[in-house]
Amino acid sequence: MSVSYVFFTGSACALLLLAVAKLAISFRQQAAGRWLILLLGGVFFYLLRPLLPVENAWIEVLLDLPTDLVPAAFWLFAFTLCSECDRFPRWGWGLVALSIAVSTAANLDLSILAGPHEALYILSQPFKLGLITAGMLALLQQFHSDLVEARRRLRAVLLIAVGGYMLIVICAEFLFSYQPVPAGVPTLHAVLASLLTLAACLWLLAVSPSALAESLPQVAEPEIEINETKNEPPSLDEQQRLLLQKLQAHMQSGGYRHTGLTIRELADQLHAREHVLRALINRHLGYRNFNEYLNQFRIDEASARLADPDQAHLPVLTIALDIGYRSLSPFNAAFKRRHSLTPTEYRREKLPA
Repeated sequence: MSVSYVFFTGSACALLLLAVAKLAISFRQQAAGRWLILLLGGVFFYLLRPLLPVENAWIEVLLDLPTDLVPAAFWLFAFTLCSECDRFPRWGWGLVALSIAVSTAANLDLSILAGPHEALYILSQPFKLGLITAGMLALLQQFHSDLVEARRRLRAVLLIAVGGYMLIVICAEFLFSYQPVPAGVPTLHAVLASLLTLAACLWLLAVSPSALAESLPQVAEPEIEINETKNEPPSLDEQQRLLLQKLQAHMQSGGYRHTGLTIRELADQLHAREHVLRALINRHLGYRNFNEYLNQFRIDEASARLADPDQAHLPVLTIALDIGYRSLSPFNAAFKRRHSLTPTEYRREKLPA
């Protein structure tokens, strides 16, 4: 093992420990922060593992377990980062558990598993690729509706740099399991890992130390504390004030009813720059997602129409389509988040027979 490989691997591991310490101090109370700590910890063990030759099979499994958790941690972190209101799906937990079980069994190089060992290893690769792909899809989901600029940048970096890099590493590992590793590839991998972790630490600790706090889902606080510490929205200049008035007038006149309305289309309708409108809705009105902003108006109208005796004959689907939804499923989900009732249950409660 070359000196340069050991040097760059050690550098990457030291930087990862620094990042993990920072995250543990500042974000250990948040689910997304804990998944990110687990992700970085798994990468740490992945890089350090070749430098720790172990003869005991069970100790090898324990040392490999954090690495096996990396794809799952990536998916869970991406989902928690981008889905503030949704719970991780139950089937996702089953897929994560199955992937970890298969990977752990594949790492057991015992005589009793000599036969199925290779088959389990081959089977574990699609699971890892699937979890990473699921994480990348979570980062892409509603990307253009995200109003938090720091989180949009973080999504792009995770998608391109981290997700793409992990996909390449897993595919390369699978390929080199059956072919000799070309000279210089391990060192190149260590250099790239060191540069990636260095860039992450510089971003986290120096360039934009508040970006991660802005990106992670907001932690709910007790109502009393909110009332005592709630910050006033930032003051607006004349141009922003005029844009806010146009936005409010446009929404009150039913601008939210346009099916599939995007932040870009709304900016065009208001003759405003998209990034200015994003910042206005996020920083002044307090919304982190554009669809969440639209749902405020849509669910308000739907609630009134469902409670109106004169519209009791209208199907729920008709109301959903009238107020801008493409189908019933997203309308039901948004409505239930607001009222903890389905639209049909809400109508039955407001208009008893």
